[in-house]
Amino acid sequence: MGTENTSGKLGFKKKFGYAIGQMVDSTGYNVYYFFFLFFLTDFAGIPAGIAGTISLIAIMWDAVTDPIVGNISDNLKSPYGRRRPLMIGATIPYAICTFLLFNNVDFGTNAKFAYFVVLAILFWSCYKTYVIPFFALGAELTDDFNERTSLRAWASVFLQIAVMIASAAPPMILEMAGKAGLQGAKGWNAVGVIFGLIIIICAFICWTCTRGGELTDKAEEKDNIEAQEKTNLFKNFISILKLKPALLLALSVFLFNVAVVFMSSGAVYALTSLLDASSAQQSTAFVVQCGMGIVWIPVVNWLAAKLDKKVAYWSTILITGVIMFIFTFTGFPGFGVWLVYVSIFAFGNTAFWTLYYSMMYDISELDEFKNGTRREGIISALMSFFQKLGAAIATWVMGLLLSAGGYDGTAAVQSESALHMIKYLVTVLPAALAIIAALLAIAYPITGKRFDALLEALKLKREGKEYKTDGFKELL
Repeated sequence: MGTENTSGKLGFKKKFGYAIGQMVDSTGYNVYYFFFLFFLTDFAGIPAGIAGTISLIAIMWDAVTDPIVGNISDNLKSPYGRRRPLMIGATIPYAICTFLLFNNVDFGTNAKFAYFVVLAILFWSCYKTYVIPFFALGAELTDDFNERTSLRAWASVFLQIAVMIASAAPPMILEMAGKAGLQGAKGWNAVGVIFGLIIIICAFICWTCTRGGELTDKAEEKDNIEAQEKTNLFKNFISILKLKPALLLALSVFLFNVAVVFMSSGAVYALTSLLDASSAQQSTAFVVQCGMGIVWIPVVNWLAAKLDKKVAYWSTILITGVIMFIFTFTGFPGFGVWLVYVSIFAFGNTAFWTLYYSMMYDISELDEFKNGTRREGIISALMSFFQKLGAAIATWVMGLLLSAGGYDGTAAVQSESALHMIKYLVTVLPAALAIIAALLAIAYPITGKRFDALLEALKLKREGKEYKTDGFKELL
């Protein structure tokens, strides 16, 4: 399929533009996972079990409807491409929902439950309409094996910046809002406004800088779209899952994302209850974690170039999981130990977010070779589905476990059982899941050499010439 830029190096403008688009994804996504459950339990007055159920319903809605957006993105007919119109169209509703998500309402528990379920569903619906085309666009910008990793390394820098803002800024904003007379839940209004503006500004920069990066072979693109329209959406989904690399990566993504949500959502509980951290210390902890994430990016990029991205992916996650497991027995005797812990977690987390998308992009060419069509949107939706499924289960289980441990958001001091539960939520559980995710990824068959052989055969196949499958039979 012809593109303006499918091979070779990408210029600074496109890399920067695509990378800053990651801010749109990661600011809303991370402020949700870091603080929404905490906001519901400690500011909206909703019991932990019910709060977890709200997230379960909303994120499951998001997960099961991902394939629909992926299919729309693959089939969209527009002079501006298949991806960017959806991205820009979702931006303002997504920003508005981010603002509304952290606004408490003076309703009873049942009415609050319904209100936050509807609002969270709207939030995730807008989010997915931006994010799935955004990820699919990354696969269209280049088909170079290593350049895709480089592109994701750029995006990972902005991902870490977004995580830093999403995690460290709210405690500081709440403190400043409190000094200005906006106490408690009212302080979250300021958080919503700031994050909504970040989403809008970064989306428009991404829209402008990535112009021209979409598929440009209109005749071939039209044939591809018409072929997909004749295929059932469910069959599209299943046919991609039948690709061994897609299934293994999806399962690994599911498990590690459960671990990520335990760590991100559990961090604020650990800091406030286990460590009695001040607002400044909470912000410091999140800044250190994200700062170390940025430090780890060139290390991960170097490992991917030297070892192959698959090896870099599973080895970094495995090392991180093993070290995290050790902390189950040592605990966190002080704030400084927590900083060391999150710096270690940042190693595996950075590798995951840098390499998993790049590995996902490589499935596009295998899909085209085996099935005769490009479905970047459906592939992105598939991985997003397993990512969201993991997140939905994680937030729901967190709420249930916090309730089982006796956590009370209105209490000044938590019980011993609640403190033990919080500790397990940020140590042994994410550690075990990370280790299993790494072991699954060892069997992932796409390597640099196999991908290059696949790409060579695919180009010959597109031209109607004879080709051989020597060098990549393991992928078939």
